[in-house]
Amino acid sequence: MRTIILGLGNPILGDDGIGCRVAQEVKNRLADLAGQQVEVEPFYRGGLALMERLTGYEKAIIVDSIQGLNGPPGTLHRLTLDHLPTPNNIDSPHDTSLRTALETGRRLGAKLPKKIVIVGVEIAPPSDFSEELSPEVRGSIEPAVLAVLKEVINPARS
Repeated sequence: MRTIILGLGNPILGDDGIGCRVAQEVKNRLADLAGQQVEVEPFYRGGLALMERLTGYEKAIIVDSIQGLNGPPGTLHRLTLDHLPTPNNIDSPHDTSLRTALETGRRLGAKLPKKIVIVGVEIAPPSDFSEELSPEVRGSIEPAVLAVLKEVINPARS
């Protein structure tokens, strides 16, 4: 199954960069697993650009920071598209939500993944520019990497 793993975030906004860190570690570990049809990269955009990047894959694993799921910073969550806000919500005045972007792409005939898993790491709202992760979020790197690898190597849950 052709799979893409995207680590989302902004690496200069502290904990918001967790997705990029996890993606790099997953990429390092998957280099040792021959035969996997998996592409891994950090990705710094959302909405329509993210939808376009997912085109052509059968499965996508997205790693990103999340807020508002009532866990302390560093809490790991496994989510699906059903956990995201309903379609037609606007994330910002400049782009659209992932669900809306995916629905639009599918209506236009884009070949998008049928399986999308989101590995989210709870963070506090970023307030300072920093390339460092808080200790709580830094401690979630290994569990997040293992969660992603489990989705790749043993995808029965997805």
